Amino acid sequence: MRVASVLPSATEIVCALGHRADLVARSAECDYPADVADLPIVMRPRSLDADRPSGEIDARVRAERAEGESLYTLDVERLRALAPDLLLTQDLCGVCSVTPAEVSAACATAGIAPTVLALTPRRLAEVWGTVETVARALGDPDAGERLATALRARTTAPSTGSSPARVAVVEWLDPPILAGLWTPDLVRAAGARSIGPAPGEPGTRTTWSAIRDAGPTLVVLSPCSFSVDRARRELADPALAAAVAALAPPAGTYVADEAYFSRPGPRLADGAELLRHLLTGSTGPAPMPVEPLLRGARGVVA
Repeated sequence: MRVASVLPSATEIVCALGHRADLVARSAECDYPADVADLPIVMRPRSLDADRPSGEIDARVRAERAEGESLYTLDVERLRALAPDLLLTQDLCGVCSVTPAEVSAACATAGIAPTVLALTPRRLAEVWGTVETVARALGDPDAGERLATALRARTTAPSTGSSPARVAVVEWLDPPILAGLWTPDLVRAAGARSIGPAPGEPGTRTTWSAIRDAGPTLVVLSPCSFSVDRARRELADPALAAAVAALAPPAGTYVADEAYFSRPGPRLADGAELLRHLLTGSTGPAPMPVEPLLRGARGVVA
């Protein structure tokens, strides 16, 4: 089967299922596992401003979305040449990728008719369900069942006391946005309670002072589409650094790669394990790239 994926999490799922050889195309944001970089790119962002300040990126995205403009462009000629049998996209967020309607229009122009599978998970259980959905589309349901079962086992929520730790996962820096959708489920899988939106609800815009007033035990800064290094560069701004330092959560403030929180794929299980690691004060290495911005007490949660 010839598979094109314009969604980073879908690309990761295909590879985790053992079907890397089926991939024939990707989006510019599909960067994991590393060898997918060899694949032809059929989707790119229209504006290459990833190194601009968060506030400027947010303003541009909001303006373009208000005008009904797509943030991405599909390479129709390359799609025609590659002729995928299956095209993986999403129908959840116009900021994250093209929509199914945009994909269908591009395929019609290209004169191809792949099966278009749009993934729309909002809760963690639905993310693991998409693993099985993709596996069925690949003709390998057994692989999907095995992988999804393993991921569910790694993210089973433990029983908690009456006052669980409170965790703020921040998915954007200017303005600060508290992560929603599957992230509250990840926090619960770590034995804690999420500050911010209810499970399954979109992220909520807020202020640094409001986050501070909510009294988080732990703060994880994981801006969507940012690596640890990219987030660090932004956090060098004196005003932003002061606002974040004022949070002073007892378990500390950490900067984490967005792939373990924002991408609805297999590495969300690593994100849950990271939260457990930070909350319990484990002395071993973290299960994923993370850097302390402000260390807190060790072992805040027993």
